[in-house]
Amino acid sequence: MKNKIFLTALFLLSCICGVQAQIDGESEDDLSISAVVPLQMEGLTAGQISKLESRMLRMVSNYGIAGEGYTDKFIMYPKYEIYDHKVVEGMQNVHVIDVELNLIIKEVKTGKVYSVFSQEITGDGYSKKEAVDQSISQIKTRGENIKSFLQSAKTKILEYYRSNCDRLYDEADTMVNQKRYNEAIALLYPVPKEVGGECYKKIQRKLDEAYNGYLNKTCEKNLVRAKAEISKNNNETALEILGSIETESNCHSSAQQLKAKIQVKTKQNEETSSTDNTNTESVENEKVDDNDKTSSTPLVKEKESRQVKKRRKMREIAKSEFTRTRHQGEVDRAIQEG
Repeated sequence: MKNKIFLTALFLLSCICGVQAQIDGESEDDLSISAVVPLQMEGLTAGQISKLESRMLRMVSNYGIAGEGYTDKFIMYPKYEIYDHKVVEGMQNVHVIDVELNLIIKEVKTGKVYSVFSQEITGDGYSKKEAVDQSISQIKTRGENIKSFLQSAKTKILEYYRSNCDRLYDEADTMVNQKRYNEAIALLYPVPKEVGGECYKKIQRKLDEAYNGYLNKTCEKNLVRAKAEISKNNNETALEILGSIETESNCHSSAQQLKAKIQVKTKQNEETSSTDNTNTESVENEKVDDNDKTSSTPLVKEKESRQVKKRRKMREIAKSEFTRTRHQGEVDRAIQEG
């Protein structure tokens, strides 16, 4: 019995440590460089382009860089060129290709190149497609040359953030004042903890301000949406909208009050008038009970809901902005410029 209790405690401790490591990773954030591929590449199918992107992501993650940073500031993209293709005849012809792969890390806005890596690859197969597939699978994701390539870019990018800290802060401050919270989050979220010092601290304070503004703005919109649904007697839809409102937002208490009113009204429609007061108390007590459950939630879940969830939401916002700017052609123009 004692062994069983000990093993259970050990398991719970390992879970806590695992989640804590995730939380720490989320809060510290490695340097982010968006690994992107052109929407189309000559001689490659969509599937092959996807495989190429996967190799790039593995490469950067091997050296502590987040390849899915979704930042429109720094990107790493490939240039895949088949410079020789021959067919060796035999019982079954074999296609052999020689490829030069260049990986380029660039600042999108200015077009400044931060680092370049070249790799020559040979692929073969019973068709050109098989040869291309094999060449992509042979792309190295580790090695001293790759490490040097990424470290060179990392050093220059960290220096960029430190040198431009005040400018980034001021730019984000303008966005916050104009209630362009999404853009401010996308601008500041990729700044890595490795920047350090007062620069990183002030950036994080402004990032928190932008996130709080985003929550409040979103909350106000959702309140309006919920009230519109109530006017249409779509109470279930209204409750879903109100349930999505974050507890940290300014209008959360208003959302909870509106939610309680809907619940009371629903109870009144279902039960006799003699039990109305009891039902109202039941709804209020139910609300308190929910809060009690929240307050008694284990440490792991509490941190998951606050820290990790917050960072995850910021990443989603940054990703959305990255997609938007790519749709505007900024990233692809940077790739096409070489």
